[in-house]
Amino acid sequence: MRQSNSRFRLGVDVGGTFTDLLLLDDSTGSTWRHKIPSTPADPSIAVQQGIDEILAKVPGESEIRPNVINHGTTIATNAILEQKGARVVLVVTEGFRDILQTRRSQVPGGLASWITWKKPEPLAPLELTVEAPGRIATDGTEVTPFDEGAFVKRLRTIAKASPDAVTISLINSFANPLHEQQALRAVSKILPNTPVSISSDVLPELKEYERTITTVANAYITPSVSNYLHKLRDALEPKTDNLRVLRSDGGLSSVSLASRFPVTMALSGPAGGVAGVASLVAGQTKFKNLITLDMGGTSTDVALIENGVPRIRRETKIGDLVIKTPAVDVRTVGAGGGSLAQVPEVTKALRVGPESAGAVPGPACYSKGGGTATVTDANAVLGYLPQSLLGGAFKLDLNLAKKAVQKVADDLGIGLYEAAEGILGVSNETMYGALRIVSVEQGFDPRGFSLVAYGGAGPLHANALGKLLGAYPVIIPPSPGVLCAHGDATTLLRHERSRAFIRRLGDVSSDDILQACGALRNEVESVMINEQGVSVEKQVFRYQVDLRYIGQAMTVPVEPEIESLSAEGPTILRSLFEAEHEKLFHFKLSSEIELINLRIVVEEVKPDIKRNELERAEEVGPPSSSILVRSTLVFDGQEYHDCPFWSRSEFKAGHVISGPCAIAEMDSTTVIQPGFRAEIDAIGNILIWGEVAAHEEGENSHTATGCDAITTDIFENALRNARNEMDNLLTTATMSPAIREQQDEFNVIAEPSGKMIVGQFGSFIGQFLSVWKGTIEPDDIFITNDPYSVGGAVSHLNDWLIMMPVFVKEKLIAWTANFGHMTDSGGSVPGSLPTAAQSIFEEGVSEHPETSEDIAHVQVVYGIICAAKNRMIELHTRFGDKLYFEAIQELLERNRRTISSLFKSAIPESPVSFEDWIDDDGRGKGPWKIGCTMSKRAGRVTFDFTGTDLQSPSSINFLLSHNMFKMFVGIYLIAVYDPSSVINDGFHDLVDVIIPEGTILNPVRPAALSCRTHLLGRLMDVLSGLLGQKAPEFMTAAGFSDSPHFMYSGFKSNGDWFQLYQIGFGGIPARPFGDGMDGHCLWPAMKSVPNEFLELYYPLRIEQYNTVTDSGGPGLFRGGNAQRIFYRFLEQGVISLHDDRWLSKPWGVLGGEPGARSSKTLVHYAEGTGNPRREALSSKQDRIEVSAGDVLEWVTWGGGGYGDPLKRDADLVALEVKRGLVSVEGAKRYGVILAREVGVDIVETDKLRSRLLRARNRDATTEIFNRGGTWEELKAKALEETGLPPPRDARTVPLRGPMTELPNTELGRQAM
Repeated sequence: MRQSNSRFRLGVDVGGTFTDLLLLDDSTGSTWRHKIPSTPADPSIAVQQGIDEILAKVPGESEIRPNVINHGTTIATNAILEQKGARVVLVVTEGFRDILQTRRSQVPGGLASWITWKKPEPLAPLELTVEAPGRIATDGTEVTPFDEGAFVKRLRTIAKASPDAVTISLINSFANPLHEQQALRAVSKILPNTPVSISSDVLPELKEYERTITTVANAYITPSVSNYLHKLRDALEPKTDNLRVLRSDGGLSSVSLASRFPVTMALSGPAGGVAGVASLVAGQTKFKNLITLDMGGTSTDVALIENGVPRIRRETKIGDLVIKTPAVDVRTVGAGGGSLAQVPEVTKALRVGPESAGAVPGPACYSKGGGTATVTDANAVLGYLPQSLLGGAFKLDLNLAKKAVQKVADDLGIGLYEAAEGILGVSNETMYGALRIVSVEQGFDPRGFSLVAYGGAGPLHANALGKLLGAYPVIIPPSPGVLCAHGDATTLLRHERSRAFIRRLGDVSSDDILQACGALRNEVESVMINEQGVSVEKQVFRYQVDLRYIGQAMTVPVEPEIESLSAEGPTILRSLFEAEHEKLFHFKLSSEIELINLRIVVEEVKPDIKRNELERAEEVGPPSSSILVRSTLVFDGQEYHDCPFWSRSEFKAGHVISGPCAIAEMDSTTVIQPGFRAEIDAIGNILIWGEVAAHEEGENSHTATGCDAITTDIFENALRNARNEMDNLLTTATMSPAIREQQDEFNVIAEPSGKMIVGQFGSFIGQFLSVWKGTIEPDDIFITNDPYSVGGAVSHLNDWLIMMPVFVKEKLIAWTANFGHMTDSGGSVPGSLPTAAQSIFEEGVSEHPETSEDIAHVQVVYGIICAAKNRMIELHTRFGDKLYFEAIQELLERNRRTISSLFKSAIPESPVSFEDWIDDDGRGKGPWKIGCTMSKRAGRVTFDFTGTDLQSPSSINFLLSHNMFKMFVGIYLIAVYDPSSVINDGFHDLVDVIIPEGTILNPVRPAALSCRTHLLGRLMDVLSGLLGQKAPEFMTAAGFSDSPHFMYSGFKSNGDWFQLYQIGFGGIPARPFGDGMDGHCLWPAMKSVPNEFLELYYPLRIEQYNTVTDSGGPGLFRGGNAQRIFYRFLEQGVISLHDDRWLSKPWGVLGGEPGARSSKTLVHYAEGTGNPRREALSSKQDRIEVSAGDVLEWVTWGGGGYGDPLKRDADLVALEVKRGLVSVEGAKRYGVILAREVGVDIVETDKLRSRLLRARNRDATTEIFNRGGTWEELKAKALEETGLPPPRDARTVPLRGPMTELPNTELGRQAM
């Protein structure tokens, strides 16, 4: 007869290599642990076997039937990472079919990362995407009704593919789910047995892409997760009545709830460990503020626990995928025991991770065929690991570890131990950066926290990381290798529900908020009772409100008590928000506050679990019998002989040991460094404390020996982390829409003379210092937006440069700075970017923040550069003055050596020239030429822009900063050979830039600059054209190298002023690495503004947002397709346009064809909807009046193709036809003929390709660059093909102003 043992609870955590189990007796606190190899093909096999084996370990019990089995699983995570999820049909609003294809247009990484980045395939493919007619507005009103008949007709075609799941995600469904519910009813009739996820259920919040990708992810994993959980529940029915599943936020779900919303468990793996720390350490010791470190084989997860509660964030990242679902705020970095250590030939810098040896072949010392050094091998070489793991079951081969690490040592020209310590140092610095993200960046001082390390490798690195972080004691909990299972066993059932609640705080009443919260409470109460089995009296509720200053991108969640909310209403929300904002960003504003979301979180009441304590030791020191072996350990290059390896199982409460030593147990090893001691507390935690010597301030141990290669690598990682902190803080807190949503900002840290040591666009500080004649004092802040005063360091008045010197004891040690785009600086047009200005004085005001947005932005940037200042002071203190400056100098020299070697290999000896053009200047004159010759002599490279056209009297001029252009050159080279390098200004003396004064790239003040974005972008094409002619790895086509601007402003009917500034995107060029991306941006980190955001805050409606079929140039690799946006204006106003490539075409290369042109058309629906007038707009135009009802059809350009289109895989062309990226007619440009519903007609395709090839062979004039015609040919067909007259010759422009007296002016005029 089965016995119900209600006092037992079992946690089961499935990892990639092992399945961990922990059985807990609530009544005594006793635990049993077990570890068994995972069975990836069917994880439930190891789960069932492990349960049988661990239950058999309990003495004196038979037929144990745990009250609950709580299960943490990576099945959802793995389905996404391995792309083994369902075939998902995606239902979107008509006009938005490419929402997953464009993914907010962002290319991750730095400048030039687009050259090598491979965009992941969408979870719901385009060929299974269905457009649903009908439209809801952001206020929830119905604009046009849902057309069920048209939708069903489209859906039936897709249904033939027999999809596994369906996602419905319609525009503005957060405001009104009516159309989603109507679509759901239609889908249920046609696909009655197919699971459906709708976005208004999964994530009823603002931002259409985030809501869609989260709901698609939910549908993608629903079949596999549901099948697995139900199968496991049935198999375990004899063992328990309650199988529960771990969520990403550390709570538990019933099987039925997890099966409907599996996206909530997408990152449940790391959550178990954090829950274990919260239960075992925060719940049973005096240490309530904790930072967790879970280091495994491939990565490390870190998180923060405040007052015993893990911090939660509202998004989860899995690979390149970011989904909006509650999760423990775990940050993951590619530093694990299996992280590979390599030395790239070009930079000779040590790189550790993110690539990993994995379980197979694993580290070299595992003897499974791995030969590349890993972090585990480095630990073995230094003596930190025993001769065998897992209680002796897994032996290590130290000789193989030494051989692998010696290869790294030889590449670096250093010794074995130095290389091993270097590998650990670089890896530790990466983890340290992640630890700062969850602490310092969130407003917490890590010195007020304890570091808790677990996982197989965490205790090896814990002492070193605690020393860096200053977080003591460092705590190693019992059984650190199975802590996730402990967290699974002890966490609680949880559920939450949110809703968009977008109101100005000053306009909302307590009753409004309480009524909405009451409705949410009724929902979660019902779910907890009916699906989780928790009665009302055992439910505990927490209320959350997401707020922000109006104009910010991020929201700050606060948790008011319902009683305070009822009594004080909006007042308590303001107080809580301002306090939290000040903690996060070190300032608060007087700006209006906005509510965004309301949320309720419900948990079951926590059960009583007895604490199990160790036997108390009679003496401080453990007996010598506790020593397993004595060995040699290496720290800071010194060998410590006869160091004990203690057996942790022999420790008692109160035992204290001193380093250097190690503590071994079945699933982990803890290293105690010299000068540190470890004590055992009442429940068996190892508490590591530093001796006095370890905390003395001063220079670290590297100082005496000087700066070596390893120290430089660690310092480089620290700089990278500092810059990342600046980026993260700024884009979340800024008030500038261009920075907030499109990340049009760049941070820099420079050494005292102004040379950039980390950043992106090159140092503007040196150029500022060259003109600054005043003193520089501590606490000074310098602000400028005048391009001419800083040699083009900022390129137009909207870019504000804010700089701060960093002093230590009156010695200047660094500069921290930011420049970013502000929406308006005054001037002749709203947005301060007039297309036809004739002087900079028409563009705005210099150096004078006026609006509340301006002042708020300065406050934000001040906070960010202050944070960077503190980071540099910390580095100076940590490394010491001498080593600090030596490391900086070595980083500069390293970059110089790297770029020098690349110049030798990638830059041809013979000069190379290239030309490209801007189509017009906004005043009907053009084209305007950039001409550049690249030459090399004695290791130096010169870029000579002689031959570039004279400056324009209009605003297309670009005052090109020499430093900026040099940085472009360096980044392009580094991006291909060692993209992980931190680029700096060290190589600048190897590059000469010649730009004749008075040309469009070096105009004379006061020439207008507000339309300079086109020349800035065209420089990217010119650089590709120069580098690629003799170095194929840099040979990309031309494409979306611009950032066209759209501005819309006026007064709303209620009298409020509105002003929109938006950057558009388009087709990325095809590359040697593959196709260009559709509707993306090649500028680093920029992304599109959510359309729902635009509709919420501006009087317009987006009616189409997709890519343009056939607009990418054909080639072996296709150019990215252009972007198409239809804006319907809801209020009278004026618009301005900045664009180019309306006449010229983005060129193809090496046989690839050019991409399509851009166009802008205004459809005057306000004059009548029957046959509205269509007006072709010029690419650069201000003050275009629009009326309510008019539509702007905005189309950008496509990327050029790369290579012979006749060599492109015909089946791939056929697939892209199904996806709507290429048309049936467009397929013929690749020589592909399609048979109806069959795919490629092989016979007809072969005939067409042969015919095209013969015709091509008759033309012997094939060139590297295909521009689609000469300028004469393009102009001749301009009116016919574009609807616009061709520009008049730029040579007809009269010369006026200071530039007329320059000696090269007449020569330039003759050359034009």
